[in-house]
Amino acid sequence: MARTALIVDDDPPTLRLYRLLLEQAGMNVMAANNGLEAIRLAVEHGPDLIITDVRLPLVSGLEVVRQIRRHPLLRRTATVVITAVATPENEQLSLDAGCDAYLVKPVPVLTFLAAVRRCLAQEELRRKQA
Repeated sequence: MARTALIVDDDPPTLRLYRLLLEQAGMNVMAANNGLEAIRLAVEHGPDLIITDVRLPLVSGLEVVRQIRRHPLLRRTATVVITAVATPENEQLSLDAGCDAYLVKPVPVLTFLAAVRRCLAQEELRRKQA
């Protein structure tokens, strides 16, 4: 059965690129362009993986991750945060929010795919331990 990913970014070309990469990797993909829509889609569909930009309209990507981590059915979901603002503080905020991986734009394709594989393996392990 194919895994499902939710991509959250307000930049259409970025959404298209991530969608293409994940679909080529055999995943089903949903997309949202703001944090509120991302939370709604995550609750409705329970994706295996959420990839979110930090800076989003309405609700930040970090708040999306925080809310996912608090939701009883989604807390084990793999989460990847991607940002164009690379600072040690931003990385720590992302990790504190509960993300599994922190990537900096522009993200090389192989780095992106390796992070996805690693996070999905962690997600699967968390589900087995539950």
